[in-house]
Amino acid sequence: MTRRIILVTAAVAVVAAGGLLVLRSDSSATDAAAPTTTAVVTTMVTTTLPPAATTTTSSPPTTTTTSLPPPVEIPDRVILGDAPPQPEIPDGWDGNGVVTVAAGGADVASAPGNEPFVRMREGLVVAGRGMSIDREWVRIFHMCDGVAWVRAGEIAAMSPAPDAVVGAGFDFANAVIVVDAGHGGPANTGASGGGLSEKVVNAEIAARLVEMLRRPNTVNWETGEILAGDAIPAAAAVIRTRVGDGEAADYEAGLDFRAAVANEANAHAMVSIHNNAGSEISLDIPGSDVYYQSQAPIQDPSRRLATLLVEEFRRGFDDFGDEWVGAVVLGAKSRISPRDGVSQYYGILKASRVPTVIAEGAYLSNPAEAALLATPEFQHAYAAAVYRALVRFVATDEPGGAPSHDPEVWEGFSGRGGARPVCEIPAQP
Repeated sequence: MTRRIILVTAAVAVVAAGGLLVLRSDSSATDAAAPTTTAVVTTMVTTTLPPAATTTTSSPPTTTTTSLPPPVEIPDRVILGDAPPQPEIPDGWDGNGVVTVAAGGADVASAPGNEPFVRMREGLVVAGRGMSIDREWVRIFHMCDGVAWVRAGEIAAMSPAPDAVVGAGFDFANAVIVVDAGHGGPANTGASGGGLSEKVVNAEIAARLVEMLRRPNTVNWETGEILAGDAIPAAAAVIRTRVGDGEAADYEAGLDFRAAVANEANAHAMVSIHNNAGSEISLDIPGSDVYYQSQAPIQDPSRRLATLLVEEFRRGFDDFGDEWVGAVVLGAKSRISPRDGVSQYYGILKASRVPTVIAEGAYLSNPAEAALLATPEFQHAYAAAVYRALVRFVATDEPGGAPSHDPEVWEGFSGRGGARPVCEIPAQP
């Protein structure tokens, strides 16, 4: 792939915040040059983030330890148990941003002052798109890819994150991340295999990732283990597109809606969690694919995130055997619509204006991988791989060392992703 040339002009820049120490010195980085190094320092451990690999396999980092914290425990299930917020609107808020339904639910109407057609369930997240003149109603874009209005006194609002360029020197404590559990609802179940439904597996993995992002961690970059330390701070905000535990998260969400949430948050990254099915060949390495955005100017950061994630999938899944399947061409990919030969094929990638990737971690159609996806250990490994990739994407300039392929026209069919006519806004019980 063609890599961007990264030029650091400052003689020495040191940023220390939330336990993350970033060192930068004068250098120019290309494929053959050493990347910027990020040192993670606590009183217990000094860990160096992994250097960019120049091969198609993950290159282990160098780690010096004195007394590593223990690995985090892997529960059978992660129950986030998010309490719905109390109504709150920031001073001067203009209606644009992320809207969370407050405790007790919120009336939803087709226009300000109209009779509500549903009382939306507390805790749900939608995209804010402005306010009425009297500031009594907020215009929203909801999960059924539609526009409606909610009472301003029944929501908690979050303004978009300030514009920022992620990379070396950016404090992960300021990161705003959107975690999208792919599929959902009775008409959009996704792939299946081994008695598993993709929409359910995706939600389980997403919950584990959200929990990781919401707390401080230490990473052993040599092994990839997530440790019970605080070298990496919690992200500033972690937003879910499908909110709830278990069946509560099983509702339909259109692709435009998912992208709208990330756009209104002005998120630093969004990862859509999926698992694959279909034609494949036997492999002795994981056949994980990650799809990035093809459109400029967002292609470069999205492609970098995808490449990092493929690398972390390979590292994280390496200990789970060798009965893998995948496509002939592996790695970070981008598909272009055959209708015009230019547009991004996947709707969520096309509609998102922030760096977004679709992760296809494993194959449900492969019995061996379906059996793995049913285990807490593999779900944790999947979430941990995404976590490490996000940390490296947000807080370093590393390009990643996995295979990365230029966008190609794709003649296949991935099914409909938009909200169905039968889509319903989840109602307050």
